[in-house]
Amino acid sequence: MKLPIDKDVFNTFINDSNIFNLTKKAMYQCLENWHNDDPTHFIADMRADYNTVLKTYHFHNEKVTFDKNFNFEPPLDSITCFIRITDEEDDCLMNYRAIFDYELNIIDDVVCP
Repeated sequence: MKLPIDKDVFNTFINDSNIFNLTKKAMYQCLENWHNDDPTHFIADMRADYNTVLKTYHFHNEKVTFDKNFNFEPPLDSITCFIRITDEEDDCLMNYRAIFDYELNIIDDVVCP
């Protein structure tokens, strides 16, 4: 079966759109909001305060997907970008996921273990 997407075009999209940079900017804002709203749980879950996380943790580009979510009517077409967050010893602590529409506006985002 022929794939419905050209992998070279997909790679060009990832590079030209700077989707990982867009996602990281949104992730930093999400982490800051979480820290400001609930610093106790942020520190417990992340094992560090916000500034330490930004300065010493690693943010790994993990995955970009095109999705069709059938939980909506009509089905929602979107692009999802994933960033893995690890501490200074590279232990995975959290994953950040941002969901974009086809204009690269964020629809939703989440930080989860």
